[in-house]
Amino acid sequence: MEWKSEYSLGIEEIDTQHKTLLELIAAFEHAVAEDAHWNTVQPLIARTREFVKFHFAVEESLMQIVGYPGYTAHRAEHQAVVEQLAALEHRVLRRETEGELKQMMRSWLFRHIIDSDQPFARYALDQFPRLKCAGLK
Repeated sequence: MEWKSEYSLGIEEIDTQHKTLLELIAAFEHAVAEDAHWNTVQPLIARTREFVKFHFAVEESLMQIVGYPGYTAHRAEHQAVVEQLAALEHRVLRRETEGELKQMMRSWLFRHIIDSDQPFARYALDQFPRLKCAGLK
């Protein structure tokens, strides 16, 4: 799983955070592929969950600053993902599923970036062009 330019929003801090999420998911996938003990897997999930919450707080703050009209719906998506992660984390603690979490995290990240974060980024960059990453058009 690797970062592709099509995932870039053009807002450096958000793109950096998305790359960090990708690294966390890759670490989780590696642990599952190596059949790591749940004592290894669970902290990765917890770290991912906490970073996701931080990332969402940053995105939501920026949405409020720029007056993004899709804020409420986007925030609801974020809340649903945090709830899904918490529920799946509990299931992993009970050793019920790790494969489901792997698939959910991978598909969520890219679907969310393309479907929800990119429209927000276009709006934010139209409103505040100085948010744009250096070197992006």
